[in-house]
Amino acid sequence: MDAEDKGHRHGNFPNYYNFHPPQNRLLILEQCGLMTYIRRGLVIGADDDSKLGDDGSKLTSTRKKARLDIAACAATVGETCSIAVKDDIIYYCDLGCNEGDLTIAMASSLWKAVHNNKKQTVRCLGLDIDSTLIERASNKFSCEVVDDKEKEEFMPVFKDCNLCSSDAHNNACSSFFADSTKTYQEKIPRKMFSLTTIFSTTMWIHIHSGDDGLTKFLERACGWTKKYLLIEPQHSGCYRKAKVRLRKMKRPEIDVSAERLKMRNQIENEIEKVVTGCGFRRVKIDLEADEQVDDVRTAWNRTLQLYERTEIDED
Repeated sequence: MDAEDKGHRHGNFPNYYNFHPPQNRLLILEQCGLMTYIRRGLVIGADDDSKLGDDGSKLTSTRKKARLDIAACAATVGETCSIAVKDDIIYYCDLGCNEGDLTIAMASSLWKAVHNNKKQTVRCLGLDIDSTLIERASNKFSCEVVDDKEKEEFMPVFKDCNLCSSDAHNNACSSFFADSTKTYQEKIPRKMFSLTTIFSTTMWIHIHSGDDGLTKFLERACGWTKKYLLIEPQHSGCYRKAKVRLRKMKRPEIDVSAERLKMRNQIENEIEKVVTGCGFRRVKIDLEADEQVDDVRTAWNRTLQLYERTEIDED
């Protein structure tokens, strides 16, 4: 990676969270009910509609309630009910974590919830292509830890990893579970993440790996995910802007043409098609007045797509 690109070629922007603080996304996820839905599916004792405050205490119920897209479920041949078991350890993975601010904020939201029930713990992995950003992420969390007990109970792991590479991606996840459990054996069914998030990363995978590479990346992410997959795709216009920014910087351009990247023009739908083909279904949003909202969007006009696994291969 060339430092002169300033993150505009691979998405490894320095100081990214100065422009998009983690609370921007967390607030949207809380307001629309998706974080409540995730907590209810993962956290023991979180079977109500209450959301949590900064101190982990329950606040008033959310105005909007999440539900499963039943029509889409019925169209899926051989689909079973969603995975209902709540594990003692909630494993969370953030793919394309940058400096880790949002990774830590998401994991902290889960950690505060399980800290109340005293029955679960959270283990977190953040992966990014930029080793400098990964080093910052690791150092940043170490400085923010409240006490040794918190550090022992909740210590995110950050690793540099080229997510375009199947071997690198799989090895990073495998080694994380091996280090976390210390009981990794080939005959034991491999661990999977309770929640995987992919925030503003799919475009960079797509640009550098093409349609086939993006499809395989999404399939890998699904394969490592037991329960929930949350994706914020960059829409088609973001591809053009990425090319223009490099041109203005007089840097070598990237080919984002629709001829090369055939999935680009309908990228949100194409991503949904891949993920639902891997045994997941989309979680939609209902307002109190029964009005359905198909897409939750960020202030910068990107969808937040939550998927829930409905079937799993235990072999």
